[in-house]
Amino acid sequence: MNDNLPTLRQNSTGPDVIRLQQDLQELGYYSGAIDGRFGSGTKQAVIDFQTAKGLTADGIVGPITWSKINRILAAPFIFRVDGWKRMSESEENNEIKSLINSRMGVAALNQVALEGFVGFDCIRSYYTNEQFSPFASLMRIKCSTPRGASTAIGFDEIRVVFSRFEDNIEAFDIERVSEETGSPIIQLPD
Repeated sequence: MNDNLPTLRQNSTGPDVIRLQQDLQELGYYSGAIDGRFGSGTKQAVIDFQTAKGLTADGIVGPITWSKINRILAAPFIFRVDGWKRMSESEENNEIKSLINSRMGVAALNQVALEGFVGFDCIRSYYTNEQFSPFASLMRIKCSTPRGASTAIGFDEIRVVFSRFEDNIEAFDIERVSEETGSPIIQLPD
């Protein structure tokens, strides 16, 4: 997938470094000049990104780091935002009511059920993001055994992000998490 992207490290130069700097800037890790020179500022931004995303923080951009950057940039914007916090019990109850009373909420629950993320061995938790509250919420479901519609990969958990307008759920996006897909894009506190 990233075979044509070179490994970059401090003192690398050129258009691939410009792309890296632009990508890290878009993700909020780099604020220096977009000059195509992999200096100490770019290296620190890479280390900060790698640390935040659970990668080996060596400051070298190889296939794994490129893959993570590309995966995050390809995801919906709301997936890239940090600052998710667990809802209180009363907030969770209100969230469940909201899901049940919304056509898009029911559609999301149907998708979750189709992929097998239901049962007594599945734990559901809900999150909100202060930057987007009350316009976004997240439902996370983890099961004791892998699930999913795909027979090629069993997913350990599924995360559904709901986008709202006023009190109505307008859309939802899904992130599926497994060892094969690597660490999740959405960073949650627990």
